Amino acid sequence: GLTAGGVLVLFRRKEYGQHLPMRYLRYYLILIYTFGFYALWSRLLLRELYFPIIPPDSRVLLARFLTLISVPFLLAGKAMLVLWAIHVLRPARRHLIVSGLMVVSGAVLLGLWGRELTWTVNQIYAAFVLVLMLAMGTLLILGESKYLDRKPQLLLAGLVVGIGAIHLPMLAGTTPVPPFEVNFIFLYFLSHTSFATVFVYQAKLPEAEPSPLAVLLSTKVTSLETFIESYGITPREAEIIREIYQGKTNKEIAEQLFVTVQTIKDHNHRIYQKTDVKSRTKLVSLMRKFLA
Repeated sequence: GLTAGGVLVLFRRKEYGQHLPMRYLRYYLILIYTFGFYALWSRLLLRELYFPIIPPDSRVLLARFLTLISVPFLLAGKAMLVLWAIHVLRPARRHLIVSGLMVVSGAVLLGLWGRELTWTVNQIYAAFVLVLMLAMGTLLILGESKYLDRKPQLLLAGLVVGIGAIHLPMLAGTTPVPPFEVNFIFLYFLSHTSFATVFVYQAKLPEAEPSPLAVLLSTKVTSLETFIESYGITPREAEIIREIYQGKTNKEIAEQLFVTVQTIKDHNHRIYQKTDVKSRTKLVSLMRKFLA
């Protein structure tokens, strides 16, 4: 339910799809949701449903395998989050330095803390997410946002840090009992969906630029000449368009204009590119909107 809600929220404002921050946030959430289903839900469900019939020696290997096959989704998702931050913030050099120091310091502290440990896959994953989210939270706190007021920006920073913080019990090596895993999975999906919801409803992205078709329709184009001028159609292409509109074939147009059929096809291709259509039928349909 949280996944479905998050996706619906992300695509609520379709006109925002042209903005890179929204695109990267969509990619991030979809990849992170996919990682959650592969690495978290599937392992829990498989253990509850099938572990009773799986030999004990194979259970750890199966759990580790389910996590490893989802690593590409995790890495790609975190890369999308970094790109999102790059396009949302105007961080000064000192902010980037502080964030970098957070990453280095966190990695060093975790290394010192766990130097006597035999790191598990879960602990490596938790450490990676914790350090990255602390760095991202630092950037959101210190940096200036292009699209957010200060209060929602700080709220997003808190959510990012919270996403990292929920991994602390996993980092500490908490026994993966079902109640802990269920709570962790719930918080995992809830925190990411909340992060996307806050951004979508609080971000002040520029209004989407209308398409050429919308601009032309808004000016109530009622003549073929204006249509031709608006799309940058050449005189020769205009002749061909008039013949296409009358339903003539490429061969008939070529004979009338004393050129080869291939020449007509080349002109057609350029006309399709200029008008953003892919066939004669769609070209005629587009023209009818202006001549109706």
